[in-house]
Amino acid sequence: MESCIDEYDEVSEQMSQLSDTDSVLENTEDCDGSETASVMEESPESREISTRSVRKVYLITYSQADLERFPSREAFANTVLAAFSATKSGMSDVLHWVCSQETHSSGGRHYHMSVKLSHPRRWLRVRHYLDEKRGIQVNFSGNHSTNYYGAWKYTTKEDNEFLQSPNHPDLANSKPPQTLQASQSLIESGRKLGKSDRKRKRARLSIYDVSQLVVAKGIKTRVELLALDCQQKKEGKEDLAEFIANRGSKVVDEAIHVGWDIEEAESKLRRQQMSRLEILREALQGPCVENCKGQWLELALDILTRNNIPGGVFQSAVHDLLDKGRGKYRNILVKGSANCGKTFLLNPLNVIYNTFSNPASGNFAWVGAESAEIIFLNDFRWNPHVLPWHDMLLLLEGQTVHLPAPKSHFAKDILFSADTPIFCTSKHELIFIKGGCIDEKEPR
Repeated sequence: MESCIDEYDEVSEQMSQLSDTDSVLENTEDCDGSETASVMEESPESREISTRSVRKVYLITYSQADLERFPSREAFANTVLAAFSATKSGMSDVLHWVCSQETHSSGGRHYHMSVKLSHPRRWLRVRHYLDEKRGIQVNFSGNHSTNYYGAWKYTTKEDNEFLQSPNHPDLANSKPPQTLQASQSLIESGRKLGKSDRKRKRARLSIYDVSQLVVAKGIKTRVELLALDCQQKKEGKEDLAEFIANRGSKVVDEAIHVGWDIEEAESKLRRQQMSRLEILREALQGPCVENCKGQWLELALDILTRNNIPGGVFQSAVHDLLDKGRGKYRNILVKGSANCGKTFLLNPLNVIYNTFSNPASGNFAWVGAESAEIIFLNDFRWNPHVLPWHDMLLLLEGQTVHLPAPKSHFAKDILFSADTPIFCTSKHELIFIKGGCIDEKEPR
């Protein structure tokens, strides 16, 4: 019996949505000849849906609200949710909702509330409950509620302090899409849509729009953007989905990178103007890294003591290298057996600075070193395929070095002339072997 009722409810909802939509939407032709739907001028308060309508989404309006009884959005929302709960039948629960407060054109305040249910249900019992039990008359509108995003957008259009249910899907862009801005302005101005307006091509999200969106939402990866798109698409918001599907992965990644490049440009420029020692002092004033609890210094001094290295000597060497940069007798190589704490002593460099770590094998292994603040060669083993020996010596001595770069991304090889400090750990000294023997003439 319950399955029959569910089937009837689903059919009723579809029939109701079709009948309601027909009275609100008219078919027009877009520039490419495809059919689109344009919104007729009509206030959502001006018409109420049929008492036989069965829906999953409802837009509720309480005009000329009694602010003494319902002083806040939360108070009105809790009252409506209690009405849905008290009149519940079957498995229909409230999934999420949004509530706003607006100033009425004729004075006073009114509340808008959009509700999405887990299963379709009728609305009349809810209104009767609010009328009889709470003494308020609300309007269940048929406009803007064919999907939840449409109802949500109307509800939040004028109220920046709207209230949403916990774990509500993120449906807000960093700014309203141009298509929604245009539609809203047409409705508010009361201007009818003429043929020339109907044939205007619908604007879509640009790379700039998406770049501002990812920054506003704190999105750093494509997966996070796809997750947001999935949330919005479930509620009927598809402009972001169209951008991702139509523009491709390269454009999506570019939008994310452009957004954060713009957002972080000032801080990056400020950091570039700081010396390495200034960066170190600033990090000293900041919080300690997770799980360190201020114990690194104590442990580092213990490691140096166990290896008969005076703490002051090590400190002076690091300070001198950070201050003056790479060069003869300034680069630091920490040599020792496995598990003796070599990496532990230098590991804070990876947290404080933008570090270029061990180069990969291949002809273009050093690409990226030119933009790093520190070069940290951890457990380094020299290989002629990574960098020829004479270029390695020039690099350590602070001279200009030409580093190979792929011509598919670079116009020419990288000219490395920066004074970037070089820190290194290894089990042995760096040596040059020629003909199977150590070349004693080459510097170590």
